[in-house]
Amino acid sequence: MNIKTILILLISVVGFSIDAVADDHASSAQRPVELWVCSFNDGKSMDDLDDWYKDFNKFADNMKNSQVNSYMWVPNFVSDLDRADVILTFSFPSLTAMGQTMDEFFGSKGGSALFQTYQDILDCSGREIWQVSERRNIN
Repeated sequence: MNIKTILILLISVVGFSIDAVADDHASSAQRPVELWVCSFNDGKSMDDLDDWYKDFNKFADNMKNSQVNSYMWVPNFVSDLDRADVILTFSFPSLTAMGQTMDEFFGSKGGSALFQTYQDILDCSGREIWQVSERRNIN
């Protein structure tokens, strides 16, 4: 299984998870999901990323446009074990919400500082945005 197939599977699962908790289980047409394919920088670990998420979540809770969910994928078995230590996903209810949230996050002093810390922790070789739509939900 190549990395593209793995990413498509991950995106599908994220899409299912997103819709299961959104809008009282109502399915939406499509949701943008941003993927960051990352490895830890020298001297950094999952503890650093967990600390970053604590700060990120606190910051996001106080944003006007905080319509973002995030999932962290840690490889258990993949065809290329050196590809990434983690894949982080950030999902939004719509492209408009994504733009508003990103504008507020990256346009603020606090968001810029958080992103700098993110880059100190992780080296991200890939960044993509996919549109995800639900095809089956057993919930």
